[in-house]
Amino acid sequence: MEPYTAFKERLGIIDLGSNSARLIVAQYTAGHVYKITDEVSRRVRLSERMARDNRLHAAAMLRAFDTIEMFQAFFAAQKITHIIPVATAAVRDAANGREFLAQLRRATGLKFRVLSGEEEAYYGTLGAINSMNLENGLVIDIGGGSTEIGQIKDRRFVRGFTSTLGAVRLTERYVKNDPATRADLSRLTGTIDAVFQSWDWMSVGKDDQFVGIGGTIRSLARIDLTMRGYPLGLVHGYEIKLRRLEKLIETLKNLPVSDRAGHVPGLSKNRADIILAGAVVVAQAMHRAGARRLRVCGQGLREGLFYEQFLKPKSAASALENVREFSVKNLARLYGYEEPHTAHVSHLALSMFDQLEAQHGYGARERQYLWAAAQLHDIGTVIDYYDHHKHSAYIILGAGMPGFTHREITIIAQMCRYHRRGRPGEDGYKTILENGDQELIEKLTSLLRLAEYLDRSRAQLVKQATFTLSAGQAHLELKTEQHGNAQVEVWEALERASLFERTFGLSLEIEEE
Repeated sequence: MEPYTAFKERLGIIDLGSNSARLIVAQYTAGHVYKITDEVSRRVRLSERMARDNRLHAAAMLRAFDTIEMFQAFFAAQKITHIIPVATAAVRDAANGREFLAQLRRATGLKFRVLSGEEEAYYGTLGAINSMNLENGLVIDIGGGSTEIGQIKDRRFVRGFTSTLGAVRLTERYVKNDPATRADLSRLTGTIDAVFQSWDWMSVGKDDQFVGIGGTIRSLARIDLTMRGYPLGLVHGYEIKLRRLEKLIETLKNLPVSDRAGHVPGLSKNRADIILAGAVVVAQAMHRAGARRLRVCGQGLREGLFYEQFLKPKSAASALENVREFSVKNLARLYGYEEPHTAHVSHLALSMFDQLEAQHGYGARERQYLWAAAQLHDIGTVIDYYDHHKHSAYIILGAGMPGFTHREITIIAQMCRYHRRGRPGEDGYKTILENGDQELIEKLTSLLRLAEYLDRSRAQLVKQATFTLSAGQAHLELKTEQHGNAQVEVWEALERASLFERTFGLSLEIEEE
């Protein structure tokens, strides 16, 4: 199998923010498959000193000019002509913002679109909707110059609000001492609370999610997972718990800026001076919303702009119909999966799952895990056939699979890791998995393994596999096009039947019809 390379479009997106300027490059075939192939980020601090007079200052504008010219050269080198450049809070709010963009256009030829606060909230929310299993709730984006909140109902953006609660602005305006004093923190929290209290809709119900996007929240997630020794390096899908965030704030407020990066694992020097204000915004937002945890989304504004292009004209709402299903299919397509084989393995595995429902007691969600693993179990062959099961697991754990939780990703990866042989173990993921997950992984893996070897020739010779159960025994009858032509499948499946027999407590026999 070879990785997918037949993309029809290439798109560059520039996000000129208050703290950082970022670009991404996406290659895609509309509505079918995509891949983010590049990301470049540079701290520009465009909103630096804006708290004094609400103007962009010369040094900040010069950094922005240099950065955008660098981005433009990057796109030119890659021959990318479809570019979407946007600017957010700093330019939107600055008295000289329009003048700055006019100069930038004369220098670079790029015409930046200034997003309104609601548009910024919309695109950030769109990125979250298309990369998380998110039905209802709130999405918060804390930038350098502003904070946006988007509300979601039934996977649709309902409304968005913006405020000037940006990490850079708040730091400049309220954190006057180093380290911060009690008076600094009191003024900071008072201002934040006053804004959030005016948003009477800012709450999450029992089944709602509170999702965070943007650089500040990603930084907080990296700090927390590093300090915990978390076994996955994934920021997307990570959960920040309020009690741990409040402990981090206590640590940060007692440290001078120069010591923060050295004493707080996972904290970048580029954010050391503004991370305290950003963390306080997150904590106060969680209190206001009634959320004890915040789920981190690695996608946001830039990806939201991308999805608008990727889903044209199929979806007027620019929302994927099924995030989890698309996530699996997109990953499979990127790594050149063998569709007839994986489709057949899926068919056989799910058929056996359904027939054995009374024995395993699992439902639709676990069935989806089995389907996902059946789709992805061979993607590691793009690296090498030998040990491809290990490579498949590594790719899944690294890719993150938008729409799935870290626990679910781990379950699916472990199934792929052991789809050929061996007994699944926790393999260092004990802190992610829940009680009963070890048994779940073993039972689902045993079905995946049988299905894999029932298509050992990759010729789809076994059309149907039907269980008949009796005391302590499972009889699996195979329907084939021609009796005797699936001898390899029968032999291989019986050779690999020990996991099934152990986990289900049944002795297995297989014969062709």
